Amino acid sequence: MKPNSREIVAHFEIPGRVVESEPFGNGHINDTFLTTLEVGGETTRFILQRVNGAIFPNPTALMDNWVRVAEHLRAHHSSRGVSDLERCSVVPVRARDGRAYHIDSDGALWRALPFVERSRSYDTTRSEASVFEAARAFGAFASDLSDLPGPPLHVTIESFHDLGLRFEALEGANATDPHRRADAVATETERLTRWFGTLDRALLESGADDLPRRIVHHDSKINNVLFDTATDEALCVIDLDTVMAGTVLSDFGELVRTATCPAPEDEIHLAAMQLDHGLYTALARGYLLGAADLLTAEELKALPLAGPALSLMNAIRFLTDYILGDVYFRVHRKGHNLDRCRAQLRLVELLFEHLDRARKIVADAATELKLPRQPRT
Repeated sequence: MKPNSREIVAHFEIPGRVVESEPFGNGHINDTFLTTLEVGGETTRFILQRVNGAIFPNPTALMDNWVRVAEHLRAHHSSRGVSDLERCSVVPVRARDGRAYHIDSDGALWRALPFVERSRSYDTTRSEASVFEAARAFGAFASDLSDLPGPPLHVTIESFHDLGLRFEALEGANATDPHRRADAVATETERLTRWFGTLDRALLESGADDLPRRIVHHDSKINNVLFDTATDEALCVIDLDTVMAGTVLSDFGELVRTATCPAPEDEIHLAAMQLDHGLYTALARGYLLGAADLLTAEELKALPLAGPALSLMNAIRFLTDYILGDVYFRVHRKGHNLDRCRAQLRLVELLFEHLDRARKIVADAATELKLPRQPRT
């Protein structure tokens, strides 16, 4: 439902008259509107977002995280002498009551974000250069947040990237089967079960359970990076709803999942899916350059497993949502979540087939960039 933008804007420290407000972007979760205001004959644009309270049960805690993270990143950019700070870190606009959000009469939380002019985002992989830039931005994001002072960030979604608990949720969905869909996807469930066993063992052997806990994005798709329209350089990481403690496998793996196979995540022609090793190389070099000395030898060793692990996790999530009646991810056609599951399963297979190549790419990138800590052999 389209909101009364004038009423929402009136609660924020935003001058001017609303002249237009239209749905914006292709997000699965929140409702986003690009809103144009006029003041003194000039126009300015803001993003209005209604946070999905069904997905984020404590949206005020989420906004506390957002403000702390955005302001800390801005301080880092300022210390480096960056002059155009508002383009490098999106800090929420304050409401007239001083908070970083407004709660409407229905109990929904709204936030207002400055629109970063002369920027763009890409919904799909565009080039090795754009993948390199996006990965560098996410690596630097983790590095810059490594000195965020306490207290710990709030957990916005419990066990968000816990592969074991995601698999348990799939088992639970199959057991309850509220829409009588489980029998029709028994083959997919069986394949996911086999791959879960394979990845669980591989991650255990790699020492993934003992990796350092860091502040990471958890939704590091290329479309969560803004690029300068003139230079195509990464300006900033956006959509901070899932920023919380985790491991670098989450962000590196989500980048691999969404940026190294040019096919969309809901590709129905599975035989056409393939990995692009040039894109993987650009991604590894970009992420390692951005994160630099943050990464330990143990993290570098585990990184090649991150892609198949996050692809599997998302395949599990898509199938779970399909069985439960498509209640989490927005769907645009019948069986959409099932299509997504099948595409991600194929990606797991491809990434595992090319695991040795991935290990070499990561090791070569670490050597090329002369990182002080090398992965164990």
